[in-house]
Amino acid sequence: MTEQSTTETAGEESASTQTSRPALGSTQSPGAGLRPAQRARYMRIIASAEELASEGGYDAVQMRAVADRSGVALGTVYRYFPSKNHLLVVALVLEFETAAEAVTTAEIPGDSAAERLMGVLRGVMPRLSENPLRYDALIRAAMFADASSAPELDRLGEVLTRLFAQAAGIDIVTEEVLNAVRIIADVWMSALVAWVAGRQSVEEVLAHMDTAVTLVFDRLNRLQRAS
Repeated sequence: MTEQSTTETAGEESASTQTSRPALGSTQSPGAGLRPAQRARYMRIIASAEELASEGGYDAVQMRAVADRSGVALGTVYRYFPSKNHLLVVALVLEFETAAEAVTTAEIPGDSAAERLMGVLRGVMPRLSENPLRYDALIRAAMFADASSAPELDRLGEVLTRLFAQAAGIDIVTEEVLNAVRIIADVWMSALVAWVAGRQSVEEVLAHMDTAVTLVFDRLNRLQRAS
């Protein structure tokens, strides 16, 4: 069982269940607005959680252990992160924010949007496989997160959408394009869940994504030709 703070209940009550996605660019990066000293503590806590995840996976990330490793009081950890799932979801968001920044400046080969996007995904999967315990923990946290993590999950969806649009080389993101890329982001997260659960290999994940990307962009191209 994971450690939980009594603040989790309040967080669940105050966070509303969202039935619609936020517009692209409408959410903030986790920890935005913190003062420098607070930001340093915040990032140290996240780094400690990721270290524990790399060493022992999801179960190794306990809030007391995170506090001890990061050199802060347990109450300080809970002040920033109501639960370990919330903490790990933030780590996952920051991970994909870094990836999205890298894609912005990268030269991505491919003759079509689908080819470029699949090229990026083929580059990402080996990186995830290099540290499976860490990514198992981060992705499981996204699966198990409750309503208190809704803003971070919204941010995760937005970052993935932007990452995939950039990877595909799409400069003008219309509503049709946005919906298409969001579908791919949803399929990607579902595929990662299957991967960490051992239901799909890296090769199977990539084959699944290749099918999804091809179908989505074929449909998008038909819509654009018809308009």
